[in-house]
Amino acid sequence: MADPARRDLWSVITGKGTPSLRGLLTRAVIGVGLVLGVLAALAMVGLVGATSSYRDGQQAAVERAKASEVILADLLNAETGVSGYTLTGSTSYLVPYVRAEGTYPRNMRQLRSLVAGEPQLVKAVGAFDAAARDWFTEARDLVELRRSGNVSEAVARIGEGVDKQRLDQLRAEHAELRELVEQQRQQALGTADQRRLWTILAVVAGVLLAVLVVAAASRSLWRRVGAPLGSLLQGVRRVGEGDQDQAVPSPGHAAREVVGLVDAFNVMQDRVVDQREAAEASARRSEAARAERRLWQTVEQGLLPESLPAVHGLRIAARYLPSSPGLAVGGDFYDARVLHDGRLAVMVGDVAGHGAESAARAARMRFGWGALVEADPDPRHVLQIMNTHIAEPHERDQGIYATMCHCIISPDGTAEFALAGHPRPLLVDGDKAGLVEVDARGPILGLLDEVDWPVTHITVPPDAMLVVFTDGLVEARRNDEIFGWQRAADALLATRYTGLEQRLAYLTEAAQRYDEGNLRDDVAVLAVQVTGGPVTR
Repeated sequence: MADPARRDLWSVITGKGTPSLRGLLTRAVIGVGLVLGVLAALAMVGLVGATSSYRDGQQAAVERAKASEVILADLLNAETGVSGYTLTGSTSYLVPYVRAEGTYPRNMRQLRSLVAGEPQLVKAVGAFDAAARDWFTEARDLVELRRSGNVSEAVARIGEGVDKQRLDQLRAEHAELRELVEQQRQQALGTADQRRLWTILAVVAGVLLAVLVVAAASRSLWRRVGAPLGSLLQGVRRVGEGDQDQAVPSPGHAAREVVGLVDAFNVMQDRVVDQREAAEASARRSEAARAERRLWQTVEQGLLPESLPAVHGLRIAARYLPSSPGLAVGGDFYDARVLHDGRLAVMVGDVAGHGAESAARAARMRFGWGALVEADPDPRHVLQIMNTHIAEPHERDQGIYATMCHCIISPDGTAEFALAGHPRPLLVDGDKAGLVEVDARGPILGLLDEVDWPVTHITVPPDAMLVVFTDGLVEARRNDEIFGWQRAADALLATRYTGLEQRLAYLTEAAQRYDEGNLRDDVAVLAVQVTGGPVTR
């Protein structure tokens, strides 16, 4: 005999006869299934559209910014090369200029192709191109003047600052272009957010409809299944919005399977939180590693020489340590050159500020110093020329200042140096060490227009060494007390029986330890030890 409680599926779906829990559940499942199917389709379309729009906008912005940065970097390097060639006549300085002139048309075509169809960007790229061509025109004139032997006229042109003004105009056009690119990126992001919002609204509407279908089937079904699932759904939403710290309350009156589902979700959420924290920590470590690599690439390319020269009768070593917070590139730099008469010219400088702008100015000053000492290494003359360039009105208005110690030392120990607002060097001789006495220090570079820098003459005894450093070494702090020159001298004396490189490494590490491992400023140290020997002429 047939069981009256069992009916065919069509009767269950259409609701013929006495409604049963099976019928309610079946209709609820079918109704929810239809709703969820439409919901899934809408979510898929919305998410794919939003993701595609966001990805395309981000990729376009990255490629446009990268293309403009390549052009600007080439022209900055070319400007340094043109200045070096104009001042020294050495054709090796023209390599960046020739390279930039050769690659510029191709790079500009690429940039124009990336902004095609965007009228504002096309206009900004046109202005950027015009500024670049103006600078190339001035650069060609300077190079031609230098090649034709009109050195004084070429140097005068540099002094007038026309090339600097055109380069500043190029920077301004580049900044405007970058701002427009960022606006385009923000617009793309806004479009993606709007699509994502509509998708979320569609999901919410579908879920509410599903809840209504289930509620209509049975109040008991709602109490035992719908309400607990609603709480679980809110937890899912919170997780989707980034709030993963609140657990879903366990519904004691719900069905056993629902209670198990909520408990499983809470366990899963805890695991997701742990995985998120681990991923964030890994991302921070990766970003720190990338920042450190970028720092040292900048330092190696602009602020520091590739290697220090070898001089008979002298031993030279240097050490550079970046400031620890954020690994921001600073303005400390040093260099050394062997002069034609066998003497050694060394320099340590510090440009005010941190970041890419300070590093770029420091690199320009280092290259300019190298060009000047090749022509006339006299400390007073070199600092006067350096001050002339950095004291220009547009540089001074930006608060651009620098300190520098320029020193010339012979293998027989005779030395002369001038200080432009820079700390006095240390003289370490056997078991004695102290600051070198000077009559006076000149002002920092860029502060005054017409000024003189006194030159101090000293003799460095055999096996003694002269140590030049930036203020970041002695200004390392512990609470309110600085590291100071006396602690620096003690660190050098403590390692008197080790090599020169090891002594400088111990010195900088001592300052870093004193500052509890986090230097507040960059540190550059350069030491020259007299080993004895005649001047090679």
